Amino acid sequence: MIGRAFPLPSTDPQAGQPPSLCEVLLWIAGDTFHWLHNGHHRYPPAPGEESFTDMNIRHLRQFVGDRVKVFQFTKDQERQNGADWEMWIHNRTHGVGLRIQAKKASRQKRYLFEYTVGKQNAYQCDLLVEHARAVGCVPVYLLYNHLDWKGGGDEEAARAGLLCGHVAADGSHHGCTLLSAYRVQSEVGGKAGGHNVRHAVLRAESLPWNRVLCDRRSSAHASSSRSSSKILSEVFAAVKGLTLVGMGLSPTYSSVPTPSDGTQGDAAYARTPDGDGDGDTPAVLRGGPLLLPPHVVRLLDAHEAEPPAPPVPTVATVLVDVSDDRAQTPPNWFEGCVRYR
Repeated sequence: MIGRAFPLPSTDPQAGQPPSLCEVLLWIAGDTFHWLHNGHHRYPPAPGEESFTDMNIRHLRQFVGDRVKVFQFTKDQERQNGADWEMWIHNRTHGVGLRIQAKKASRQKRYLFEYTVGKQNAYQCDLLVEHARAVGCVPVYLLYNHLDWKGGGDEEAARAGLLCGHVAADGSHHGCTLLSAYRVQSEVGGKAGGHNVRHAVLRAESLPWNRVLCDRRSSAHASSSRSSSKILSEVFAAVKGLTLVGMGLSPTYSSVPTPSDGTQGDAAYARTPDGDGDGDTPAVLRGGPLLLPPHVVRLLDAHEAEPPAPPVPTVATVLVDVSDDRAQTPPNWFEGCVRYR
């Protein structure tokens, strides 16, 4: 272990209450932040994107306990497409899916956004968008960062009520941030007109992943009594805001309420395509959280060691269950954890 360890996510051993997903993602962001900073500035070389992704998925599986299922696929499959992995926040019937491509900040604070894939020499961001559409996901970049910043997209989104208030005092919540792939597409496409990719601008527009995917909007250590439909509605609104701004369909972040028609139980999932001014919005972000697509439903009952083949090649699929009645087992914190400061 290098340097001083920082606290692991907390749990209540008497109540058997595991940490929230938000708390775990915040911890992972801090671990990534300091690990990458050390790799660039104190103990080079910095680990690669694959190392960060593998470790972060392992931490997710370990910390959130039996609420998470992880299916890992072959390296050859990932090389055929533009995404590292797929993540679904779900309640076993509906969910919000992210198709994720990781990008590590270099020592000079730049990212390989202009990477091309395969013999067709296609931009990775274009393939990410294409394959996300094929599996009912929202395409995003997961940025691994080694610096913090103030203002930018997360301040705007927080003012709009789309993000939780769970941040780290040292700014290390910026260790893992989400950026719309549509925004990257636009920036990379601008090169044809002679414009350079503005890495600092894109980084500042990204949002801390724990604040987007928060499952506990009150205190990070409070017992969660919120329903799964409420959690999914809030995650959906935050992801939708990130995407609309990334596509240039909204000049700034604003509250994106889900439809209120129907009974309280199904209000968050009302499917009303184009019914709320969403004509240009991707289909997966119209109305509310989607019914889980067939490939995710199959994974719910599959064994992690023998997953059915994914419809689009993927390195890993992570399923996070926020169901109201989900039995939760406190995780074993210290087994196999890497903690760099």
